[in-house]
Amino acid sequence: MPYLLNVVKGKEKRVIEVFGYHGVASKKALIGEYVVAYDPKCEELRYLDSISGYVRNISKIEDGEVGRFLGLSDVVFPKVNIETGAIVRILAGEYQDFRGVVRRLANDKVEVDVIIFGRLRPIIVDREDVVPDSLPEGFRL
Repeated sequence: MPYLLNVVKGKEKRVIEVFGYHGVASKKALIGEYVVAYDPKCEELRYLDSISGYVRNISKIEDGEVGRFLGLSDVVFPKVNIETGAIVRILAGEYQDFRGVVRRLANDKVEVDVIIFGRLRPIIVDREDVVPDSLPEGFRL
């Protein structure tokens, strides 16, 4: 039965090392500050200085439960249709808040022409990182 141990930050390697001396198989968990141990002797070792708590009887949860826990189950992500020649605004990355014109569409990528330092530059961004927009009044491409 696996045990999930809450470890003081930065002491994960030391706890794994000490468990190894005692013959307990353990490894660092994917989430920080946790160690997973696979031996009943772990209960005796959980009172080390670097361990602040432990979880026993880890159970599986469904994706829907994770969504409800994170508050994502009621969120609806609208699908936005973008066409070649449309004016878009970039939402993420180094070109965040730039506006440009869609030059080409791929499966999940969009090539956008953006004006940088007075020159037209083609950049490629993910499709979810752009939204339809309009140019400011009096501005032309």
